[in-house]
Amino acid sequence: MWMEELPSGKFTYRERYKDPYTEKYKKVSVTLNSKSNQAKNKAQRMLNEKIKKGPNDKNKLTFEQLYEKYKPIYKQNVRDSTFRHFESCYRVVTKWFDEKSIVRNITSEYLQNCLDKFYYEQGYSYPYLYSLRAFLSNLFSYGKRIGACDFNPVNDVKLAKKEVEREQEEKKANKYLEDDELTLILNTIRNWPKAPRKYRYAEILELMSLTGMRFGEAAALKEEDLDGNLLKIDESLYYNYGNLKNGDTNRTKNVYSNRTISLSKRSMKILYKWKTENHNYKTLYPDNYKDMGFLFCDISGIPIGIGPVNGILRKVRSKLKKEGKIDKDITTHYFRHTHISKLAELGIPLKTIMDRVGHSSPNTTLQIYTHVTKKMDQQLIDKLNKDEKKE
Repeated sequence: MWMEELPSGKFTYRERYKDPYTEKYKKVSVTLNSKSNQAKNKAQRMLNEKIKKGPNDKNKLTFEQLYEKYKPIYKQNVRDSTFRHFESCYRVVTKWFDEKSIVRNITSEYLQNCLDKFYYEQGYSYPYLYSLRAFLSNLFSYGKRIGACDFNPVNDVKLAKKEVEREQEEKKANKYLEDDELTLILNTIRNWPKAPRKYRYAEILELMSLTGMRFGEAAALKEEDLDGNLLKIDESLYYNYGNLKNGDTNRTKNVYSNRTISLSKRSMKILYKWKTENHNYKTLYPDNYKDMGFLFCDISGIPIGIGPVNGILRKVRSKLKKEGKIDKDITTHYFRHTHISKLAELGIPLKTIMDRVGHSSPNTTLQIYTHVTKKMDQQLIDKLNKDEKKE
C-alpha cells in the first residue's frame, strides 16, 4: 500500500493486486482525512475488502437486480406460460418487501414469516404458496451461483399444509369419471343448445379420456402427428386467447411429455373424422379457411382454445349437480385422469401408464392408481361376501 497527499489536504491510499480471473494487475484506492497510523490501518482494511469483493461487486446486489439478471436465462429454459407465471410471482413477492433489498441480507426467518402471513392470514392456497417458494428458491440458487449470497435461504423455509388442504389433497385421487358419468357428461354436451361446436367439444374431452392427453396437447395436434394408429405428442397449444389465429404452440410440459402413443379404434375414428371435416371446410370455404394443419379447429382452421370448452363444461357441471346426477367439480383434467383410472382397472403397470400420459413423477399417477386398486379390492371383498351368503 502507498499513500498520496491531495491538494485538498486529504490522503489517498492505493493498493495493487492481481485479478484472479484475468491475472492482470489492477489498483484500488480509498481517500481519508488523515495519515495517522490509525488511518493507515483503516485504509488497509478498506483496501483489502475492496480487493476481496473484486471489480464486479455482487455483495450489494439487490433483489430486483438479481431478478433482472436471472430472467433472460430462465426464459430460455421454460415454456412461455411458465415464464409468465415466473413474472407473476415476482410481482407478488415484491409486495412483501422492497425490491431494493440487498440479496445477501434476506434471511430464512424473514422469508418464512412472509410466506406464513401470506398463507395463514391472507388465505392463499397451498399450491400457490408452494409455487412462490419454488420461485424464490430458483432465484436464490442462481444468486448463490453468481456470488450474490453465500447460501440459499429458502432451503430452511418449511411449508405445512392446513388440515383442510390435507383433506382436499386426499380427495384428489378421486378426480376421474366412472363410465356412466363420462357418458352422461359427453351426451349432455352433445345435446347442449346454442353451442355450434359442441360435438367437437365433446369429442376432444372423449379423446382425452381415451389417450390421457392434456387439453393443450390435444388442441395442438396437427395432421402430420397422425400416422395410422400412432400419434406423436410434442407440442402444447399456447393459450394466448387473442392470438389463437396465429396458431402459436409451446413445448410440452416436460421432456417426459414428448411421446408417441398407440390409438384405440375410437380415438382413430375421432381424429380421422376431424381430418376429413377440416379438408371439407377448406374446400367449401377456401377464402376463409386458414390452413395451419390443426386437427381440433373451427370451420376457419383456427385452433380452438380451452376457453369455450371450459365454458360449456361449467354449464354442464352446474346442470348435472342441480339435477343430483353428478356431484364433482369437473374440469378438463378429469378426462385425462379418467384414462389413468381405466388403465389402472385393466392392471396396466404404473411405469407403462406414466409413459403413456407423459408423467415425469409417479405421484399423481400413483394417487389415482392406488385409489382405483383400493376400490377394486373392496369390490372383490363385496363379491366374495355376496358369494358366501349363497352357501
